[in-house]
Amino acid sequence: MPDFLQLVHPKVVHFPVALFMTALGLDLAGLIFKRESFHKTAVQIYVIAALMTPLVVRTGIWEAARLHLNHPVLEKHRMFALWTMWASLMSLPVLWFIKKKSQKFFRVFFVIFLIVTAGLVTVAGHNGGRMVYEYGVGVEP
Repeated sequence: MPDFLQLVHPKVVHFPVALFMTALGLDLAGLIFKRESFHKTAVQIYVIAALMTPLVVRTGIWEAARLHLNHPVLEKHRMFALWTMWASLMSLPVLWFIKKKSQKFFRVFFVIFLIVTAGLVTVAGHNGGRMVYEYGVGVEP
């Protein structure tokens, strides 16, 4: 692992988590308040979060290797992080295709992908937090 990437994971991991949740909140607010601009912003935020996930997952893998971690909670964290990454990345071309074909169905599929991704990232984040707060992983003495 390159030296400059050591300890990067804790610094970048919160961005996609916060962005996915913000996109969900904005899209729900857009539905409630009938504001199309909220929905458009939610889509843009979702795309940014999805594109950030490979960096975040990769830095997590490097961090686990650097710390020589092997723990069941880490495996759950890694699994849900990978599912978050793949679900969000695979949703991008699907959403693009649907948007080109039918704007009406786009909103439905976007909400479905958003809820799934927000759920996955929540479970990944919960297990990452468990590793830090219950097991002290990555905490320097």
